[in-house]
Amino acid sequence: MPLPQHRNASLCILLLFATWASVCAQQSQLVEVKPTPQASTSTNAADVPQVPGLAAPDRGWNGGITLSGIHDSVTGWSTLADPAISYSFNDIFSVDATIPIYMFRLAESRSINPRPNAELVSQRGELGDLILAAHAQFVPALFQYQLTGALTAPTGDETYGLSTGRVTFDISNLFQRTYGRYTPSLEIGAGNSTTLVNRIVNKNYTSLGPLAHFQLGSAVNLPFRSTFETYLYEQLPIGDQKIYSPSRNGKATVIQGHNVTEDNGFTSIFSFAVDSHTTLSGYYNNSRRRDADTFAISITYVLRGATAPKEQEEESFDDLFR
Repeated sequence: MPLPQHRNASLCILLLFATWASVCAQQSQLVEVKPTPQASTSTNAADVPQVPGLAAPDRGWNGGITLSGIHDSVTGWSTLADPAISYSFNDIFSVDATIPIYMFRLAESRSINPRPNAELVSQRGELGDLILAAHAQFVPALFQYQLTGALTAPTGDETYGLSTGRVTFDISNLFQRTYGRYTPSLEIGAGNSTTLVNRIVNKNYTSLGPLAHFQLGSAVNLPFRSTFETYLYEQLPIGDQKIYSPSRNGKATVIQGHNVTEDNGFTSIFSFAVDSHTTLSGYYNNSRRRDADTFAISITYVLRGATAPKEQEEESFDDLFR
């Protein structure tokens, strides 16, 4: 008998793609509007939006998808699709939604006593939690600041550890400033799930419990429309925590403790813009606390490519906030 969350997940994914298809159909009917100039503070050399965290380069709708091949030192290879849609109200405020689709992955067996050669089982077509996010970006005199609030809806399969079965949240503050080709950054945030922390890296677990997270790093614009980024991160639990993993006897296995979600390490990302719509990228993540490595290669396509900022444009209403 299908689980209730599976039916809800199907409705969410159909709604996401229906909205995306509607956006595509409307693009041919839109009259091109001269974009409002934006501050040239992006850490991406080619100004190509990436998923997750899709951002519309101009005002209005945008949509995209990232396809990834991921290798985790704990569970092995998996393939993941991240479709997303976003809406930008102006240069400052935007919202987006994305849902991970695991086309293939190896998951821990749900058997109580699995055979030594059957501890991992193949899974296909699984959904993760739907993620809704809102962003506000400001550019004061000294740095660029972005405030992000995000929520998850429990559309994932709780019995296989893809969801906590509850709504979770996170609020993060990103500070960065560009010096020529270099952009140092600092991110400080807090929430109650690791799902919304460092979203570029795929995790083989979900968690529930208050935590704080910090990230310090830099990005450098390289020749040939490419970018290299590297970050140090720290994830600090606050109080009781729960980690959700595949079920035993039909129920999710839950590990509880005060520091079970603590993590630290570094992430390195290299991206190359094929054109204004398509980006090839890869990342390597090393978790020192969990003694785990994750490597991924991805291709991202967005419907509306970024428009390069223009100089000496007339001031807009949005400039009053800057």
